[in-house]
Parts: sequence; C-alpha cells; structure tokens
Amino acid sequence: MPQFDKITFFTQIFWLTIIFFGFYFIMLQVFLPKIAAVLKTRKKKLSIGVDGVSILNKEQFATITFRNNFVQNFTNISKNNLTLVVSASVFWLLNSVLEINISPLADAQSSYLTISGDILATNHSEI
Repeated sequence: MPQFDKITFFTQIFWLTIIFFGFYFIMLQVFLPKIAAVLKTRKKKLSIGVDGVSILNKEQFATITFRNNFVQNFTNISKNNLTLVVSASVFWLLNSVLEINISPLADAQSSYLTISGDILATNHSEI
C-alpha cells in the first residue's frame, strides 16, 4: 500500500506539519484579530442597541402614563362641568316653573281648573 510506504512517510509528516503550522500562524496573525474586532464591534453595537431599547421603553412608559393622567384629568373636569350645568339647569327649570305658577298664568290655571272641575262634576253626575 502506498500510504504506508516507509520511504515517503517521513516527508508526508514533515510537509503536513509545515503546512499545518503555517496555516495556524496565518490564522493567528491575520484572521483571528479581524474576527475579534468584528465580535467586539458587534458586542458594542448590541449593548448600545439594548440601552436604546431600554431608553425607548422608559420613554414609552412615561408617554403612556402622561396620556392616561391627561385623559383622567380631562374626564374629571368634564364630569364636574357637566354636573354644574345639570344642576344649574335644574335650578333654572324650577325657578321658571315657580315664576310661571306665580305669574298671571296662575290665575288662568285656577280658572281652567275651576271650569274643568265644574264640567267634570256635571258630566259625572249625568252618568
């Protein structure tokens, strides 16, 4: 078998060792520093990205909190104003009814009630 030829066995091992160590030193001196620089840059970018995301999350939380507080305050103010308008309307309505009952229409109303009472009494007696 040519793989185990004793004459060429030493030269194959020799050249394998030379090529392996040459490749190893080229990797160690050229490619590994470039890969390390890429990994460090990636790690820095990721840390900056994570910091940016946390800042964004904090800002989003602050914005949502501000919006919720604004809506709650606006709702409370609107509710208070609506309550004031309704109570003022009720007060105005009661005063208007009292004024109408006190005014000359009260005389007309009492006359109407008297006449309608007489009409009802006569109709009722006929039945």
